[in-house]
Amino acid sequence: METHPLDGRTGRFPWQAALVFVAVAAISRAPALVVLAFGAVLTWIIVEITGRLALSAVEVRVSLSPARIVAGERSMATVEIVNRKPLPLPWLEARLFLGEGVEPPDPAPGTPHGWIDCGFPLHGRERVVVRLPVHVPARGAYAIGPLRLRAGDWLGFTQTERTVPLSHEVIAYPAPLAVRDRALASLRPLAETATRRGLVPDPLRFRGVRPHRRGDARKEIHWKASARLRELQTKLYEPATSLDSIFLVNVASYEQYWIQADPEAAELVVSATTELVRLAASAGRQVGLVTNGIDNLTHERPRSALGRGPRSLTRSLEILARLGPYAVGAPETVFLRERGRLPWGATLVIVTPRIGQGLANAAVALRRAHHRVLIVCVGDIPATLGAHLTLNGVAHDILASRERRAAV
Repeated sequence: METHPLDGRTGRFPWQAALVFVAVAAISRAPALVVLAFGAVLTWIIVEITGRLALSAVEVRVSLSPARIVAGERSMATVEIVNRKPLPLPWLEARLFLGEGVEPPDPAPGTPHGWIDCGFPLHGRERVVVRLPVHVPARGAYAIGPLRLRAGDWLGFTQTERTVPLSHEVIAYPAPLAVRDRALASLRPLAETATRRGLVPDPLRFRGVRPHRRGDARKEIHWKASARLRELQTKLYEPATSLDSIFLVNVASYEQYWIQADPEAAELVVSATTELVRLAASAGRQVGLVTNGIDNLTHERPRSALGRGPRSLTRSLEILARLGPYAVGAPETVFLRERGRLPWGATLVIVTPRIGQGLANAAVALRRAHHRVLIVCVGDIPATLGAHLTLNGVAHDILASRERRAAV
């Protein structure tokens, strides 16, 4: 009889007493002692077999749904336990360990928050599914697992314990704020939406015709209208521009970012950026993300390339969910270092808890590098810096107090 390599057994059967009964029965040959010795040996065999096979052929699967939630919501951990042997288990206990930041829903006072317990008997060849809700109060990426199983022999002398090394990740996005959409048309020559004054005409947005002029391209002649009016006519199109937003997220609340950090201000920046990214994606714009923050799990500085669709949105939201309040560098240094990797003419939205002279100069440099730049600041912008930004064509705005409240 083989056991799982991760099984651990506690307790034991008093086999010495069984041997004593057998010896006494063999010497005295009394019928009562013979029956007692036979019962002791039979009990020993039952305890040994059922104890060793307690967790044999027991399979466990754990799934998490949904794996991506908003902070404050609940996810459901589904534990499926299958007993594939014909031998029943009179009792089985399962303990699902929860990572730091995940807790049981509505825990009673004095109860531990680090795990969830469940127990039940398991018949032979039976499958049991248990659904355990978990609560994630704050944004971030959290691990759920491993799972510990505990069972014993039929008579309760021994217990067998196994730890199943599984791990599932639940990502909690920041709670949305009541932030209004802030959009600037980019300078990239890609016709995606109509505007009054665009960079390029969109051939899919036909507006009308005008008399042909010298120098007009031959392919732009509207031959049917020219035949009807008996005069060459040139096609007219609506001007269009590209809609995209690359969010530059600054989590450094102080100039001495390596010494001081303000988690509340960083949390507000992350929540505001999350809602701005959602609004931009729902409006059909391409979104990307660059930050000077650190991923709480990988301890690296993440980034998301400019893109459109659910994959790009999910990537940006996961970065924001896992972002910590500590910075790897000054925002102006990080953002200017990324200048060569930014698409030409893309709109840059800088979300920051505060703005200093260095970040203002970096925004002006990005504006001169053929980007439209918008600064969204959590705190107030000094009047001198605001005038400097306006003079150099950098738009700026602050989060109003009503925008800092959670969206209903």
